[in-house]
Amino acid sequence: MIALLLTWLCWPWLIWRARARSGPPRKILLIQTAKIGDMLCATPVMAALQRAHPQAELTVLHDPVTTQIIARHPAVQQRLALPTRAFRGLRGRWALLRLLRAGGYDTVLTLSPNLAFWLVPLWAGIPRRWSIVPTWPGRTLRAARPCLSDGEAHQPGELVLETLARLLARHEIALGQDKSIAWAASAASALAALNLPATPWIGLGVSAANKLKELGVPKLVALVRQLLANSNATIVLIGSAGDTPLAQDIQRELASPRVIDASGRFRLDELPALLAGLAVYVGVDSGITYLADTVGAPIVTVVGPTDPREQRALGQRVIRIAPVDLHCYPCAFVFATPSRCHTGTRACIDGISAEQIAQATLSLLTATRTVV
Repeated sequence: MIALLLTWLCWPWLIWRARARSGPPRKILLIQTAKIGDMLCATPVMAALQRAHPQAELTVLHDPVTTQIIARHPAVQQRLALPTRAFRGLRGRWALLRLLRAGGYDTVLTLSPNLAFWLVPLWAGIPRRWSIVPTWPGRTLRAARPCLSDGEAHQPGELVLETLARLLARHEIALGQDKSIAWAASAASALAALNLPATPWIGLGVSAANKLKELGVPKLVALVRQLLANSNATIVLIGSAGDTPLAQDIQRELASPRVIDASGRFRLDELPALLAGLAVYVGVDSGITYLADTVGAPIVTVVGPTDPREQRALGQRVIRIAPVDLHCYPCAFVFATPSRCHTGTRACIDGISAEQIAQATLSLLTATRTVV
């Protein structure tokens, strides 16, 4: 609150200093500090900015975990990999102010709204301060909204990209919905090293950054048993290096040569090579699901506590499995994400059976083979 009070005290001078200037944007800063799925959903924004202002230099401020997603994005000239915690408190906001001044930006577009990212661009005298506004902003953020030169409120149940489209349209920027990632040069060799057989591949995401969404080992084992019994597919367990113990537990429980552990074998920018070759990818609402969608893989996703109307895989071959008649669902949103179940039941996950997921997967596998 101190930073906000100081802003109000200096308001006339700050507004005069950040007054609008003529001419198109020349140096744009896009702020997206969320994780993998959100960054992939931000790639259409990068492409739209490049189309509308090809002469402008685009810098992205992002979490280090998403570096490989935008490492070779053609619209991005500079990348600033810093976690959100780096900008907490007065010291963090002062560091952000120095960063913005050094960058010489004339436009800031914030996709990860918080107090620092709304106040400090005004302190830095940046004339165009655009942001998406959270669905349910708190009192402090509501008080800080006048610091924006333009903001668009996300409506409950609305696709976030549609909110951003309204915001950008006011500035003659047309936003599409196609996500993108540039593959690493090593992607093909990483896939070849896995030495997968010629049978169809079903990818299975074994984990999620938010543990509230995880299916758990017993359900994953039961799911794979049904897939092995009802298809000739090879099951590829997908996750980060940190997920390897979990994947090994699953592999050990099943003891089948048709279950391959690929966890930790691919970098994020190599993983598209594997995902693009899958007959089906099965996962929860996690970053890898959005990466699979980016490369056009058929997807079965267990949405868990999330509201897929806000953000979801947008491909044509997607089956979403959502809770039915659950009074507490949904409880997880793009701008309000819990890390634990407030009922203590995880009914939105535990109420979905391995049989349901297997049936959806097998139906999509059959449809994929028919298309091919």
